Amino acid sequence: MSLRKCLFAVLMCSSVLDASAQNAEDGTGNPLLYALAWKQTAAEYQALYHQGFNIARLHVEAALAARQSGDKPLAVISDVDDTVLHSLTYWGHLVRENMDFFDDADWDRWVAANLATATPGALEFLEFCRANGVEVFYVTNRDQGDNTYALALQHLRTAGLPFADEAHLTVLRETSNKEPRQDELMAQYDVVVMLGDSLNDFRRKYYVRGDIDGRIAAMAADSAKFGIDYVIFPNPTDGHWLAGIYGDSEPPATQANRLILKDAASRQTWDDPLAQARRAYYDGDFATALAIWRPLAEQGVAKAQNNLGILYSNGEGLIQDFNEARRWLQTAAAQGHARALFSLGMMYDFGQGVAQNTPQALIWYQQAAAQGDADAQFNIGALYGEGRGIAQDASEAARWYQQAAEQGHVNAQAVLGRMYLAGEGVAEDPEQARHWLELAAAQGHTDAQEQLALLQVTNSHR
Repeated sequence: MSLRKCLFAVLMCSSVLDASAQNAEDGTGNPLLYALAWKQTAAEYQALYHQGFNIARLHVEAALAARQSGDKPLAVISDVDDTVLHSLTYWGHLVRENMDFFDDADWDRWVAANLATATPGALEFLEFCRANGVEVFYVTNRDQGDNTYALALQHLRTAGLPFADEAHLTVLRETSNKEPRQDELMAQYDVVVMLGDSLNDFRRKYYVRGDIDGRIAAMAADSAKFGIDYVIFPNPTDGHWLAGIYGDSEPPATQANRLILKDAASRQTWDDPLAQARRAYYDGDFATALAIWRPLAEQGVAKAQNNLGILYSNGEGLIQDFNEARRWLQTAAAQGHARALFSLGMMYDFGQGVAQNTPQALIWYQQAAAQGDADAQFNIGALYGEGRGIAQDASEAARWYQQAAEQGHVNAQAVLGRMYLAGEGVAEDPEQARHWLELAAAQGHTDAQEQLALLQVTNSHR
C-alpha cells in the first residue's frame, strides 16, 4: 500500500466519534484489567483486608472477655483462597497471557507451584487467635486430584499461617457445600465469627445460581449478620457471585460469555443520548443520530458539534453542505475537540468545501496530534513523507508515524515497518521492520501481511 493510499484510507474511514477502539491483540480490552489493577495496586483493597481482620479481632476479644467456665472452646472458621491466602500471581499471569476467564489447567499448575501468600492482616489475626487459645479451622473446596489436600496444606504452611495441620484443615473435592463441616464445628465449639470472600463460604442458602436478584435477596435477608457473624473480604475476579450471572462459578472463555459479562456490568446504566446517537449512526439510522446530535450541538456539546459537522461533510441524513460542516467543526474545535481539529485538517488537506491549503491543514493536524489523535499524527507523517505542500522530510515523517504506530494505528505500523525495512528516514533495521509489520498484520493489514510473507521467503533463501 502506498503512502497516498494509506492517507486516503484514513479519509474514507474517518470516525464520527473520538478514536477509542481497543486492540484485542495486546490485551488492553481484557475485562479483568480494572479488577486486577485494583487487587494488585490499590491501598484500599489491602485496607479492606485489615478492616475485616480488625473486625474479627474485636469479636474474638469480646468473646474472650465474656467467656465463663464450662463454655465450649472458642473457634473461628475461615475460607482459604482470597480470604487468608492470596493468588495474585495466578491472576497476573492470566492478564499477561491475554486470558480473561478463569482457567482450570493453569490454576492447577499454579497451585502445584506453591506461590500463595498471606493476605494483608491475616497472619497477625491468626497469630492473635493462637496466642489466646482460639482455634482456627480452615474449610476450602479445591480439586487438583489426589494431591489436593497435600497441596492445600503446603500452601498454608509456606505462607506461615498457624493451625496448618490436618486437625484444622478441611478440603472438599466433590462439593462446594461447606455447611456440613461448619455445623460439625459449631456443635463442638463456640464459633465467634466466619471469614470468607464469597457468600457460599458462610452458609449454603446463598448458593443461588443464575439468579442475580435472588442471590441479592438471600443476602439482604441476613444483612444484620455481616460484620457480626460473617466477615467478608473483597474478590472482584472470581467466586460464587459469577454463578449468579452465569449459573457457573467458572464459565468458559467464550464471546457469548463476554457479552453476558458486559450486560451484567451495565445492568444499571445511564442511557446517554450521545451513546444512543452513536449506536444509531453505526446502524445507518442517520435521522435518529441527527435528531439527537443537533439539539445537543446547539446547546454547546463539543462532541455533538463535531458529529453534526461530519454528517454535513458526508451528506448522511441531510444534504451535503461543506460550509455547514466547517461551521460546526470550527465551533467544536474552538472548545479544543481533537476530532474536530483533525476533521478540519482533512477539509483543508483535500479541499473539501474550501480551497486546498496544506499549510493550514498541517496547523489543524498539529493541534489534534498534540492531544494524541493518532489519525492526525499519521496524516502529518504522510505530508512530510510525500512532501505534499511542505518540504519533504523522511525522518520527520518517520517520527510522526512512530507516534501514531505506538497508539496502535494500523496504517502507521505498516508504513513504519516498510520504512525500517528500506532505511527510509530511519536507520535500516530488519527487526524493527518485522516488529511493526507483525503488529499491523495482526490487525488484518493485508499489505503488511504480504510484506511479512515476502520477508519470510527472502530469509529462507539466504
